[in-house]
Formats: sequence, C-alpha cells, structure tokens
Amino acid sequence: MKHHNKFILIFILAPLVFSFAFGLDIYVPIVPEMQRVFHTTPFIVQLTLSLFLLTTGIGQLIIGPLSDQFGRYRIIALSAILFIIGSILSACSVDIGMLIMARMICALGACGLLVVSFAIIRDLYSGKESAQMYSFINGAIGISPTFAPIIGGYLAVTWGWQAVFWFLAALGILVLFTTCFFITETLPYERRQKVGRNILQRYWTVFRNKSFLVYACFAGLGITIFFCFFSVSSFIIIDLLHIAVQNFGYYFAVFGLVLLFGGFITGLLVMRFGINKTIFYGILLILLGGLLMLFTNIYLGLHLMTFLFSTAIACFGAAFLAGAAAAGVMEPFPHMAGTAAAGLGASQFIISSAIGTLLMHWPVTSSISYAICIISVAVVALLLSLCLKQKIFQSKVT
Repeated sequence: MKHHNKFILIFILAPLVFSFAFGLDIYVPIVPEMQRVFHTTPFIVQLTLSLFLLTTGIGQLIIGPLSDQFGRYRIIALSAILFIIGSILSACSVDIGMLIMARMICALGACGLLVVSFAIIRDLYSGKESAQMYSFINGAIGISPTFAPIIGGYLAVTWGWQAVFWFLAALGILVLFTTCFFITETLPYERRQKVGRNILQRYWTVFRNKSFLVYACFAGLGITIFFCFFSVSSFIIIDLLHIAVQNFGYYFAVFGLVLLFGGFITGLLVMRFGINKTIFYGILLILLGGLLMLFTNIYLGLHLMTFLFSTAIACFGAAFLAGAAAAGVMEPFPHMAGTAAAGLGASQFIISSAIGTLLMHWPVTSSISYAICIISVAVVALLLSLCLKQKIFQSKVT
C-alpha cells in the first residue's frame, strides 16, 4: 500500500477507524434514553461507554501481537466480523446487562480495526512523516462526530434506538468489503514475530521504555478530554439545556469539526515545530478551555454557546496532545509496531475510561465537574511536560 498517495491511504483506512469512532459517537444521543428504556442509572448506562472504551484498549494488548504474527489483513477481517456480531446483539438486547456485553463484543472488533490501522501506518512510515499520518488519521476520526450523532438522533426518533445498532452492523459490512478489495498486507513474512512466551517480554520492553510511558500518558490525557465530553454532553445538552434528541447531533458536530481540523493542524505543526512543542501548545489550550468553562458556569450559569465554545478550545488542544504523542509512542518500535500500537491503545483507553467513569460518579447538574476534569488533566500533562523538558524522562523523540 506504500505506493498510494497519503490522502488515498487515509481514505482507505477511514472506514476502519470510523468503526471505532461511530461505535461511540452514533450512540451518544440515545444514552439518556437507555437509562429510561432499561430502568437504570446514569452510572450504569455510562458502563456501555466506558467498558466499550476499556475493552477496546485491553483487547489491543492481545490483537496487536497477533497482527505482528499473522499479518494485518487477517486481523482486520476477523475484527470486522466481531464488530458486526456485537452490533447485531446490541440491537437485540432485552436488558442493560445484555447491552453491556454486546457492546464489549463490538468493542473487541473495533479495537482490532483501530490498532491495525495504526500498525499499517508504522509499517509504511517513520519519524515526522508517521507523526503527520497519525495526526491525519485522528483528523479523519474527527469526521465521525460531525454527523454520526445527527444520524443516531434521527435513527432513534424515526425507527427506535435499535436502528442505531443496525446501522453499525451495516458499517461493519462496509469495512469487510473494503478489506477484501482495497487493503493489502503491509507486514512482510520476514518481519513477523510469533506470539509465544516472549510476548510478555515484548510488552515489558515496550512498557519499561520511559519515552513510551510519558507519551502514552500524554495520549491518554488527550483522549480523556474527548471521552468525558462523550459521557456528559448528552446529559448537559439534552437533559439540562432541553435540546431535542434529533437536534443534539448538530451541536455535537462542533466537537467533530474541532477534532477534524485539530488533527490536520497537528500534522502541520509537528512537521514545523516538532512533537514536544506541539504537545505543550495543546496543554495550554486545554487549560484555557477548562478555566473558561469553569468561570463562565460559575458567574454566568450554564449556557449552550459558552459550554460549546470552551469545550471546543479544550478539545482543540487535546487533538494536539493526542496526535503528537502517538508519534512519540510509536517511534522507538519499528520492529514491533503492532505491539507498540496495542500498548498505546490500552494505555490511553484505560486512562480515559477510568477518569470518565470517575467523572460520572458526580450528578450532572452543570458543566462544573467536566471543567474541573479538564483543568486537572491539563495540570497533570503540564507536570509531565516539565519533567520531559528537564530530561527526567530520556527520549529520542524531539
């Protein structure tokens, strides 16, 4: 696939990463409805999001090495099938327990598609070029929130909440079609590594690398800003601000546009300023967005435009943070990109799902809890950045 133009490659890989993105985004408008349909609490409904993300992360620890042994093509096909099965079971769920389990199956398929997409990029590119491609892929993911919640809202209002999951099953079929006709193997046999007793040693090699740890934390904190918005936005916009379910997606699209343009701008900034400076700029934007959200809510109250504007600033910074950090994570591991990509996915999704679950322990009565979360993420990331600048973490990435 190396002969493809970069943007053509992104277009080919887009349906794969869309499966993960749509698995979250199209579902967001119906989260409050799931609470009412299954007679449960916001915290339990939150598990359909957080366990989806957690499964996506932990599953990559297994799927990444498998892709290093069997190649990218086979794993993509198997993952697409799991995604289809999980989506169908979600549509047929009769209680919240079944929905949670079905969502975890769907997440297992989504995580395979996601980790192999990142591994394919590392197979084909390195250095600042790979950083640019990772940022572009994150930008492509940003297309999903611009219209997935709109689709989800109208599907739910017109045909019921089950239609959302039937749509995801159709997306999985599209991914399977794309795999069969447009994706070729990018991992030569001579570069493959068997899964065996040495798998723990390979993960130990990855996770003991100080450069990996700090950049994986940066990526996880960036994804946390996005995921916490997934968790609280429907409750704030639909329940507190009384926006209709079918209109929710139009406001959520603001987030998608920020992620889209943030990803592509990150690619340009990395090429000009390097990874670490791009990360620092992202942290400053996250802090600014969190402080703006906190002060406007305290002094002006909860208003849709101020909430969206401050969220946009924070998410724009998070796009810088997550996109640049992904390249910093992957760069030291050209010989086991699948394992490194799995470690990255597990780290960032475990971090974000844990913080998102913690956030939902507080009743969503305003945007203050989300603002405090954003500020806390920025402070932790800033401390990591200062440690990196003082060379407490030795890194070969600049």
